[in-house]
Amino acid sequence: MREAQEAREHGDRVTAERACARGILYVQAQVIKVLYGYAEVLDRQNYGNGINVRSKAQKLEQARDEQMQTRKSGGNTYLGFDPAAELKAYADLLASAKRNSDSLVVEALSSAYRYVQEANLRRTLLQREGRDPTGEC
Repeated sequence: MREAQEAREHGDRVTAERACARGILYVQAQVIKVLYGYAEVLDRQNYGNGINVRSKAQKLEQARDEQMQTRKSGGNTYLGFDPAAELKAYADLLASAKRNSDSLVVEALSSAYRYVQEANLRRTLLQREGRDPTGEC
């Protein structure tokens, strides 16, 4: 996202758009990967919520795949849960297990996911206003 910001500052909206797309796809992929990891941890520790979290990861993965097929960025897919909140719960679990550095990484990913969602909203609003959202993220 930083690369997109720098390109935008230099007036290169096409490069900014490419950087936005890469950043958004990276965050989405990492969130899905970490949610699956969270489900595995829950299963191993017998907390009983692994199936629920895995189902959420699958739902997010399916929404991402559908968006990629339609080439629609940040569509309005209702997930029925907040992936950032799930990541925060995982970060809390990691912190309680004294895995502080892992906890910080997952919290940062949660923040990145929220940022990406806000960027998608900004882009949608710009489009509705008839403005060009190219490179805005």
